[in-house]
Amino acid sequence: MSLVQEYFRLVTEVVDFKVNVYDKDTAEIHNQKVKRMREIATEIEESCPELKNEFCEILTHDNREIRLWISHHILEVMNCDKAYRKSALQEIRHKARTDKTANGFGERVWLKDWYTTHPKDRWI
Repeated sequence: MSLVQEYFRLVTEVVDFKVNVYDKDTAEIHNQKVKRMREIATEIEESCPELKNEFCEILTHDNREIRLWISHHILEVMNCDKAYRKSALQEIRHKARTDKTANGFGERVWLKDWYTTHPKDRWI
């Protein structure tokens, strides 16, 4: 299984994860998957740049939550071209604008912090 396939499998599991009881063991499994997703993005950036375009194509997936996860990983751990950065920022901005839950609030806080350290990203 390639790194991109592994990432896609994990992000799908994370997004599809629905449980009534979120206990310590369940949380640990979930957190391990999320941690591995970030490790995969970092590994692609540092060791497998030939996979970067394939990885970034996940930004076109139908599921908005999958696009949101990969958007964060593209921006936070990868050095991608402007088109991918723009698409990733658009996904996060959309969530920040439209989600009135704690998740949307978290994205608004994330964007504020991001723009502090990446002020030029406000305009892409």
